[in-house]
Amino acid sequence: YIHRGTKRGTNARFQLSFKYRLFPPTDADNQKFLDNMYLGYTQTSLWDLSASSSPFIDTTYNPSIFWHKDALWQADSKQWFVGLSTGVEHKSNGKAGADSRSLNDGFIEPQLNYRFDGGSTLTFAPRVKAYMGINDNPDYADYAGHVDWKLRWAQDNGLVLSGLYRHGNQGHQATQIEAAWPLQRTFLNMNGYLHVQFFKGYGETLLGYRQNSDSQIRVGLSLVP
Repeated sequence: YIHRGTKRGTNARFQLSFKYRLFPPTDADNQKFLDNMYLGYTQTSLWDLSASSSPFIDTTYNPSIFWHKDALWQADSKQWFVGLSTGVEHKSNGKAGADSRSLNDGFIEPQLNYRFDGGSTLTFAPRVKAYMGINDNPDYADYAGHVDWKLRWAQDNGLVLSGLYRHGNQGHQATQIEAAWPLQRTFLNMNGYLHVQFFKGYGETLLGYRQNSDSQIRVGLSLVP
């Protein structure tokens, strides 16, 4: 997706994400452990559109390998179900010297879901992280913490609301709130979402994880296949 904001000059946040299922299941009703293994990749850039030559402020490269299943357990009513994601990921900004930032973490993310009768799903998904290989930035956990607290409510083919909160040490925190509306339900009639994003706090870029960003509202598009 790409979001455009105007706080501290015109800027944009650009993100490219995909995941790839390594072993497609031969029997959907009797999946094996490896059938739920994925490769993931996310690349996020903060783009200064108001400066001369419109440079990227920083880019984070984030490959991962993880195991994911939507429903490890499901109630008889099918309203409650519990999923799980767990794996390892690497993050770096591809820079050298004093601007180099890199880390690895292992994570586990239980996903508690409730399905409403009206056709929407509420998901609570805290991601617990243990950091490894953070020699370039040994105090990273002081700013980003060890848990991403995530909450999401999604209508079927409708509004999607999500929130993310991180809390580090000594009052370091970050809040991100997003709302999305399907473009197929607008005059554009195309795949993707109209996206509004609010961010405030630490860690908007990997390079500037120690910087406390002012509140920023961006409006943009999320394009999906």
